[in-house]
Amino acid sequence: MARASSSQFIPLRSLLRLLRRYDVDPKYRKRARGRVVFSLLTTPFRLWERVRYGRLIRNTRIPDAPVFLLGFGRSGTTHLHNLFWQAGFGIVSNYQAALHPIALTGRGRLERFFAGQMPKTRPMDNVALSLDGPQEEEMAMLNASEHAPLHFMSFPREVPDLYERYVGDLGQDEADLRGWSRAYLEVLKKATILSGGRRLALKTPPNTGRIPVLQGLFPDARFVHIVRNPYPVYQSMRNMYRKVLPGQVLQEFDWETIDAWVLEAYRRLMTKYLEDRKHIAPERLFEVRYEDLDERPLEILERIYHHLELGDFGAVRPQLEMYLAELGTFEKNVFEFPREIVEAVNENWGFAFEAFGYQRLDPGQAPATPS
Repeated sequence: MARASSSQFIPLRSLLRLLRRYDVDPKYRKRARGRVVFSLLTTPFRLWERVRYGRLIRNTRIPDAPVFLLGFGRSGTTHLHNLFWQAGFGIVSNYQAALHPIALTGRGRLERFFAGQMPKTRPMDNVALSLDGPQEEEMAMLNASEHAPLHFMSFPREVPDLYERYVGDLGQDEADLRGWSRAYLEVLKKATILSGGRRLALKTPPNTGRIPVLQGLFPDARFVHIVRNPYPVYQSMRNMYRKVLPGQVLQEFDWETIDAWVLEAYRRLMTKYLEDRKHIAPERLFEVRYEDLDERPLEILERIYHHLELGDFGAVRPQLEMYLAELGTFEKNVFEFPREIVEAVNENWGFAFEAFGYQRLDPGQAPATPS
């Protein structure tokens, strides 16, 4: 049985525009019709939220200088995000991401219902999930607008177009930028309301390619970029899509094409980051390797706090210590790196070894690595 769509609460007009823009293959027409029916049935709730909370949302001020946590997917961004959440930063929660258009209306009863339905861990790894825990704002964008690159999970053949429109080329087309910005700011305003006005720590890998746009929206923003050894990143990303995509798609696709896109997406995103970081003031950017954060989390977090002037680290250290102690039994996935994986990374991501200080492996000599 297919799992619920990640964009199940998307407004009906946005869903219909996507369905007109991109093909739905015959095999998935029933799934598409189900999404249309669900969106139609939930339209009154979305309209009520707009009427009931529209003024509050419009008048909500996003706290100064959000902290944007950047990095390619599967590079440790979730671990970093969880640490900021434990330190008391505001977040886009799993609850908001799943029910964004009715997140304010649904507080209480719907929260309790979805808490009972939610899996304990993520499908692609063993990371714990909770309804109030942090989630990528990109997941909320799926339920907010058609202007979101992760709609490729429904239309996987369109991934190059969606990725370039809303990541690599965002800002070049005024209509796309206007639509994306309107939805994104609404996501952040609701996150601010649901977080009690706290300063936001925001994590979504596509933001790594949106630095100029983010600086335009938030001139005082802070940035933390996390990078990881390329081999487990590639293997972990392939594993994630194999577990997540089949229950979401409305189009036929093949895994070779998805794997090739992962290789291309990393190259484009990371080379763009290496160029865009030159335009961030040094005191507003902190770069960290996942391996260092995993080995010395408190030391690294304290350095981030000091460098970016995020406040008194001593005040949040006890909570972080308790949280890290609870992670002691966390069991990571273990990936092996066959020759074809090492060769693909070496051929396509060779620049990353020099840029980020990782050692290139010879095919056939790669050890198993936890992820």
